[in-house]
Amino acid sequence: MNQFLRLLFGAGLLMTEPRQRRRIYARVTDQLDDVADQASRGYKAVADRVEHLYRTVRGDDDRALSGAACFLIGAGIGAGAGLLLAPASGQETRDAIAKKVRGFQHNARGVARKTA
Repeated sequence: MNQFLRLLFGAGLLMTEPRQRRRIYARVTDQLDDVADQASRGYKAVADRVEHLYRTVRGDDDRALSGAACFLIGAGIGAGAGLLLAPASGQETRDAIAKKVRGFQHNARGVARKTA
């Protein structure tokens, strides 16, 4: 099918007058150049991402650590906002937090005993 379309396009170009043919050829060439440029930019972006991932996995990239720090700071701010905007009363919220902390401590001790 693709070859048939090329044949039709080529025949159509041959039937047009030379000036129009040059214009069409120039437009098609420009569009192909644009597609090639977009493909090149896309390839470079993907190559940069793969390189960043490779450095992160190997531990050579400090930006991943700063990303983790930003995540932890964001989580802390989110938790603080959640506490301030919680629909429960202050005492209920504090009790729920204390219960979660005790559960976390219990789980952490269990993991520490298993690994020791």
